[in-house]
Parts: sequence; structure tokens; C-alpha cells
Amino acid sequence: MPPPQGPLLPRRRLGAELRRLRGDRTLDDVAVETLISTSKLSRLENGQGVPQPRDIRDLIAFYGTDKATGDRLRRWMTEGRRQAWWKDYSDVLNESEDVFLDYESGASVIRTYTSMILPGLLQTEAYATRVLTVVLSSRTPEQIDKLVQVRLRRQQILLNDDDDATRLLAVIDEAAVRRALAMGPSEEGRAQLVHLREISRRKNVSIRILPLDAGLHPGVAGAFNVYQFSDDIDRDVVLVEARAGNRYLEQQSSVLDHLRLFDAVNGRALDNSDSRDLLTRLAEAPHPAQEKKK
Repeated sequence: MPPPQGPLLPRRRLGAELRRLRGDRTLDDVAVETLISTSKLSRLENGQGVPQPRDIRDLIAFYGTDKATGDRLRRWMTEGRRQAWWKDYSDVLNESEDVFLDYESGASVIRTYTSMILPGLLQTEAYATRVLTVVLSSRTPEQIDKLVQVRLRRQQILLNDDDDATRLLAVIDEAAVRRALAMGPSEEGRAQLVHLREISRRKNVSIRILPLDAGLHPGVAGAFNVYQFSDDIDRDVVLVEARAGNRYLEQQSSVLDHLRLFDAVNGRALDNSDSRDLLTRLAEAPHPAQEKKK
């Protein structure tokens, strides 16, 4: 199976280090000495395109890097050349989703707040199929099936049994939980809530429910994700999802604003234990459709 992480972040790390090594020299200066075009050097430093081994070899020699730096550059070059697993689904994914998957797969910590539907990383196959069928009503059943496969494969980043597993901190509005219970047959809704409860027992997953009686809160503006990375070279990123397309915010002020926003909704949510208790009570309660028949 291909590595779970895509090539975007390694390319950016490679580019940032090459820019640091260039120092006060111009691109023209480096181009003359290495016979690498200025346009190619610029693309490399901006993390664009597939890095070529010969170019990186020549740049390592030109800059006279120490062994550790040279090894790091070669590793990022190798990682930046690989094809992400989701390229197998390029017929159903757009460019924005490609970028999103790169960020998600490379993050060490993901903070997410959702109010209408459950986070994709926590969805069961049945729930994901129903959501995507409704939201993407113009897609064929075959396309929906492929998108569900993507959604399920994304979840592997949470399931690693080593220290590399992504840490997920999720705050979910109770309305989204109740909607999950009511949107299909009772067994599907209950299975989704049980899945939430059980995966929240993993040491790298925190699921906290924001109860309806929390009233008006800062998160009513909409769902968002904050991706944080273990490498100091990487900038943390905020994803604001919208039907018209995803927006990515990389300015530090925007990231800090959304971290404060996450802390605000997290502070008003039930703790992990009480959230699991609520999920259990809702899963064991009569299905909403059965309640209406009484």
C-alpha cells in the first residue's frame, strides 16, 4: 500500500531549505554555477513540481551542505517524487480536494469543529454513503462509491499502532450527532454512534460533544479544521469548508484566531467521558422514526 502521506509537504520542506541555503545569492547566480534554469530553481524553492534527483544532487554539491542536511534534502526529494494514494481516484477528486488530502495526511494534530455532519475521519461506510449521496446529488452511484473508499482510506492516519498516528481533537455539535442517528435505518445510525464512542477510546482521538443546551456559541459561524505539523518548517493551516469550495488560511493571525475559536467551543463541550455516555444513551434510545409512530 502506498505511504499515507502525499508529496506536497516534503516538496515544501525541500523548497524552504533550498531557499535558506541560497542565502544572499540570486537565482541567476545559482543557475550559472549549476546549469539549472532559474525557472526550475524558483519552482523547487516554492515546492512546485516534481524534484529531480540530478538537480538536488548538484545543489547539495554547490551549497556544500553537511551530511545531515544533504541526507534531509535527499529524503524530502524522494518523498516529494512519490505519488499519493488518492491519485488512483483522480477521476472523482478535484484539485482542492487533492490539496486538502495532502494537508490532512501530513498533519501531526488535527483540530476539527463540525456542526451539521460528522467529521469525515469518523464516519462509517453507511453514513458516508448517505451523506455523499445527498450532498453530491449529481454524482453517479459509482462515483459515490469511489468517494466513500477515499473517505475510509483517509481514516488510516488515526489507526496506526505506533507513535506516528495522527492526533485528532474533534468537537461535534449534538445536532450533528442526532442527525446521524435519524438519517437512515436505526441500525446504521446506532452503528455510527457506537463507532464514535469506541474510536474515542483511542489515545490519539478525543471526541467531545457540544450539547444543544450550550446555546449560542462562537462556533455557529461554521465548521473548520486546523492542521498542525511536527516539522518546524511547515506552517499550520486552517481549512474552512464551503459548498462553493475550500478556503485555506495560512496567515499566522488566521491560524491563531481559529485555535482560539476551537478552544472556545471545546471549553463549552462535554468532556470525553460524558460525551461517550451521551453517545451511549442516544444509541440505546428509541429511533426517532419509532418515536414519531407513537
